[in-house]
Amino acid sequence: MNRQVFPLAVCVMLFAGCSTAKFKADADKEAYEIIRQKERIVMGVERPFSIDRESGDPLLGLPLVRPEPLGNLEGEDAVLLSLAQAVEIATANNREYQSRMEDVYLGALDLSLARSRWAPIFSGNLSTTYTNAPGTETVSGQGNAGLSWLLPDGTQLGLKISTDYLLKLIGSPREAAASLITATLTKPLWRGAGKRIAQENLLQAERDMVYRIRTFARYRRTFAITVASQYYRVLQQRDSVMNAWNNYQNLIVGRERSEMLAEAGRLPGFEVDQARQSELSAQDRYVRAIQSYQQSLDQLKIRLGLPTDAAIQLDPADITSMRDQGIIHPDLNFEDAIDIALAARLDLANTLDQVADAARKVEVAENGLVPDVQLVLSSSVPTSDSNNNPLDFRPNDARYSAGLDVEIPFDRKQERNTYRRTLISFDRSKRDASLAIDNVKLEVRDAWRKLEEARASYEIQRISLELAEKRVRSTTLLLDAGRASTRDLLEAQDSLLEAQNSLTRTIVDHTIARLEFWRDIGILEIDEKGLWQEDFETFTNGQENEFPENNVQ
Repeated sequence: MNRQVFPLAVCVMLFAGCSTAKFKADADKEAYEIIRQKERIVMGVERPFSIDRESGDPLLGLPLVRPEPLGNLEGEDAVLLSLAQAVEIATANNREYQSRMEDVYLGALDLSLARSRWAPIFSGNLSTTYTNAPGTETVSGQGNAGLSWLLPDGTQLGLKISTDYLLKLIGSPREAAASLITATLTKPLWRGAGKRIAQENLLQAERDMVYRIRTFARYRRTFAITVASQYYRVLQQRDSVMNAWNNYQNLIVGRERSEMLAEAGRLPGFEVDQARQSELSAQDRYVRAIQSYQQSLDQLKIRLGLPTDAAIQLDPADITSMRDQGIIHPDLNFEDAIDIALAARLDLANTLDQVADAARKVEVAENGLVPDVQLVLSSSVPTSDSNNNPLDFRPNDARYSAGLDVEIPFDRKQERNTYRRTLISFDRSKRDASLAIDNVKLEVRDAWRKLEEARASYEIQRISLELAEKRVRSTTLLLDAGRASTRDLLEAQDSLLEAQNSLTRTIVDHTIARLEFWRDIGILEIDEKGLWQEDFETFTNGQENEFPENNVQ
């Protein structure tokens, strides 16, 4: 044997490794493929998925606008964000959203590892030793390469080639090498035998990945509604600022009118004081409204993943259009909504499927109580002892063996306890499923009541605003005619301000309640940008709650 064989082999092993970039790319490729596969099975679609964020300013390239002043508060040039843009930016930049995506990715890595256990696994190693002792100097080495393969029924196949090498460097040079091929087969016949038992961990890993896909899909729906709710609430507060400013200006005019009437002897002095006090209260209300609005806007920036000093302005057209078109109430029967939720809720599907998981665990635990009985077959083929050729295998010298390993189960306390735990877990899973069904019904009922309440409140506030506007106009005319007091006008203006804010609030309340209702019955579809489609027809009847066995690959 050539003396350079072992150093060369060592170099090959050292330089056979891949770069870290390639390891990352390989992990991404496999994980993303698993996510696409599972999403196609669970959701019926494939969406772009990546945990690598794009660097840079998410507002870069968006047009700047000169915002409308909030009363006497002039704003700086800012990016005008619509609701759709806000949701898209939040989907791409929110920190919690990124962590949820990484959870899905990590689950895919776990599944890839579980799958690899059932694929052929190659292994190999080389070792070399230099020995210098009085009268001798040698280099010895050992190398082996192997293949192991776990079959679906639990059978373990193994193939190994090992080589021992010795080179004497001083004295009379001598070299010796010998190799051995060994093949083994270990097949469980009772405990751990059969695909359902042997591949339970793989099946559970496959199902856990589906659970992650469902959980993330529901999170995306909840996240989109959370962003929309916060967006609308900020616009609502902005509207309150404008109402507070306009009310403040009206009270200034009212106070000036009261002063002129008092100078003309047509109004007592205490009513002028009332007007001044109301003006100061309105100014204070305006200042507090500004502060509340700015704080809410900063909180929204954090939700969007933007720095708090980012200059943005929410598009007031979003709330103006809501006010112009009024509310949009779902045309869906209450009983049908519950039926849809029981079939479409992804979190409920997870809970129901976990009952089947618990039932399988009982079966696996029962199998763990029986004795270990294994069939063991092995064969080895050596090389010739005479010519130092590590590749000169001699089939005629092969050795074969067959055996049966049987364990007498004297101690099964751990397995007994595991079995009892699985029975308890199975009962718990059935109770959890029953509770989950009741909770889904309750959530749909609550969402329905909240939606109906928002609709009734909107109708009340719409009429209330019309009456408040009429009351301010008539009270102003009566005050000019001397038939009403300043207090009457101040109360009318306060009522108008409250009615204006209340109408905006009820519109926003109903819009949010409608989105939450669609989410709670499980049919709010979210696209890759985080935007939703309010389309009842997007719900597909007959959605599977169980996992087909052939989904496990």
